[in-house]
Amino acid sequence: MMEILKKNKSLKSTIKFPCSYIEGNMEQRIYVDLKEFDNKIEAISELSKNGFRRSYDHMYIPNCDDCKKCISSRINIDRFFYSKSIKRNLKINQDLKLVVNSINIEKERYNLFQKYCEVRHSHGQMQFMTYDEFNNFFHHNFNSNKIVDLFNSNNQLVGSMLLDDLSDGFSAVYSFFNPKLKKRGLGKNLILRSLNLLEKKKKKFLYLGYWIRESKSMNYKSSFSGLELFLNGNWKIFS
Repeated sequence: MMEILKKNKSLKSTIKFPCSYIEGNMEQRIYVDLKEFDNKIEAISELSKNGFRRSYDHMYIPNCDDCKKCISSRINIDRFFYSKSIKRNLKINQDLKLVVNSINIEKERYNLFQKYCEVRHSHGQMQFMTYDEFNNFFHHNFNSNKIVDLFNSNNQLVGSMLLDDLSDGFSAVYSFFNPKLKKRGLGKNLILRSLNLLEKKKKKFLYLGYWIRESKSMNYKSSFSGLELFLNGNWKIFS
């Protein structure tokens, strides 16, 4: 087990519940409570390197009996290159302004989040998240992170992404955007803007969470060059 978990920290297991990604499947997770760690950045960084994902105040990894389809993914900036589709996305969205840690727009983010969920998560529970719940989830984190926002020429918010600061890069915790602007590829653009920030900080990895080959909603992850998957305890280039 990882050194970070050997310091009197315990792993726990959830009960089985309906899978968040594959309809009809049951999911079970192993998790660790981040409140037990004094150095949150070190804990989140080390756990992310070992395939874990942050949700609120804990890190988890799927541990399902009959399914191993959730695979941790990250972009290695040393292997990333600008393909034609990437350049096209950047050109289409060059009119959008990126702002890091905008203040006093919590309500604006929540309204955009609701519009996003109405279209992208109409069958999920996230659409019922209240303003206070969203604030706790997106704004009131106890670890080091940043929020990147995209604004159009009218200074209207069109996309947001929450990034955890890690020792070796960023972890993309959650993003949402204006679902009416589908042709712009705003989800992809938020990732590209985050990669640019990563490059400026001279760090190497952008963790994207879990990738499932059969999930259409996750296909965008495999469209990035430099994608690595966590397989059998090691990070390997996606092919």
